[in-house]
Amino acid sequence: MQNAPPVVFPVGRFAIERWIMGILSIGSALALGVWQAMTHHVLQNWAWALWAVVVVTAVCIWPKERLGPGDLIWDGQIWHWRDARGHETPANLLVLLDSGSGLGVRVSMPKSLHAWAHRFAWLRLRDMPSAWHGLRCAVYSAHDSASDPAFVGNKRP
Repeated sequence: MQNAPPVVFPVGRFAIERWIMGILSIGSALALGVWQAMTHHVLQNWAWALWAVVVVTAVCIWPKERLGPGDLIWDGQIWHWRDARGHETPANLLVLLDSGSGLGVRVSMPKSLHAWAHRFAWLRLRDMPSAWHGLRCAVYSAHDSASDPAFVGNKRP
């Protein structure tokens, strides 16, 4: 398939991301605590300081790293992100996880001020079952197109 038909798919919030961050923070603190109880190393205070800096930084950056509610739009050639206010921006998609009933994707905006600015979204079958097949076709046809040598900048010449 060269191009999938146009599709608009709603993107909600990834509800369990807070739990994942909490579990990782608590788990790493427990591991550090066990290490501290088992040994008396000079670097333990530095390890706790580094842990605190990483957790605080993650908590501060986390809200900026995820997409709020909006729509992913495939127009047959390129992806667009439409935010809740209706503003559309060209976007690139990369599938990070495919569970069959959900897709974890990285959305990057090429016109962003920061080249490293990526956003993460979790797309679920239950959000719009009627568009799920079209979305999956669009995601994977766009990915297949990216491996084509004639493909430049998420748009065919």
